[in-house]
Amino acid sequence: MLKIKLNEMQFHAHIGVYEEERKTGQDVVINITLIAKQYDPQKMLEDKLENTINYGPIYRSVKEIVSRPDIKLIETLATLILTDITESYRNQLDNVIVSVKKKNLPIDGIIDSAEVEVSNK
Repeated sequence: MLKIKLNEMQFHAHIGVYEEERKTGQDVVINITLIAKQYDPQKMLEDKLENTINYGPIYRSVKEIVSRPDIKLIETLATLILTDITESYRNQLDNVIVSVKKKNLPIDGIIDSAEVEVSNK
């Protein structure tokens, strides 16, 4: 099995249900796990990018989605990212797991973050 993880991608997004959240913006941390449909150790030993999943374009896509001004919920953000990756890499991936953690919460209390996780399995 080949599992690729993109860990702790950090962005400042203008998401949130409340106007003040959208105006100020929110710090979000995104983690993505990509599980390949096939893993061929011999192919990996060739040391060629085309034998694996290029995660550079995935990062750029995530950055673009996070910058959209029309997203309010982290659940929506995670689902948009999941859908984009699933559609773009349909032939290569068996499963995708996306987690989005929101750091600055408009809650009157002590809480580190809120996090959602979505998967296509």
